[in-house]
Amino acid sequence: MYWRDLLNVQNVEKGFFDSSNSYGIPDIRRDEFEIKNLIPYRVDSNRRGTAHFFLDDYRFERCWKNPDSQIEELKKYDGVLSPDFSMYTNYPKAFQIWQVYRNRWCTCYWQSLGIKVIPTVSWSDESSYDFAFLGIPKNSVVAIGTVGVLNDENAKRLFMLGFKEMIKRLDPKEILIYGNKLTELDGYKNIRWFEPYMNKFNKR
Repeated sequence: MYWRDLLNVQNVEKGFFDSSNSYGIPDIRRDEFEIKNLIPYRVDSNRRGTAHFFLDDYRFERCWKNPDSQIEELKKYDGVLSPDFSMYTNYPKAFQIWQVYRNRWCTCYWQSLGIKVIPTVSWSDESSYDFAFLGIPKNSVVAIGTVGVLNDENAKRLFMLGFKEMIKRLDPKEILIYGNKLTELDGYKNIRWFEPYMNKFNKR
């Protein structure tokens, strides 16, 4: 393998996108389209809906490592959410910034190829706020997930702190939430819940 091949793995050869922040995290375009349902990317054979990436990272890492291989698959959906690369509190800050960068880069790349994308927003703790919300237009539709939050009080606390910060910084037009409902979000406006995919199996 040559050194240029290593650069290709990081998608350097595909170029960089415009950014209005000091981190170089790309600014994405506002997309709006009808979202009927959320279905896990390439997990369900049904492609009639909007694909989400609230999955283990290994299931969609190919979207970054070999992005062109996934374009035709992505185009089968009505639209997609941006990839939800994990943001854990024990990750070094540099790695968390990298995860946000990859999320926005994929969004911009997909949009440049005609794919409609709603940004997925994630954060870790208060130290991530300076970069976690960058690149997303204010007053747009955003998506977040509550998977793994419900039964962990500390995770729930961090989620709610970040949720309030997201509202303050982005003032979302609508918030799509994938996961089991949190009573802490009762009373918030412009929220639309989507039941976890696995729930349909648990009901059988």
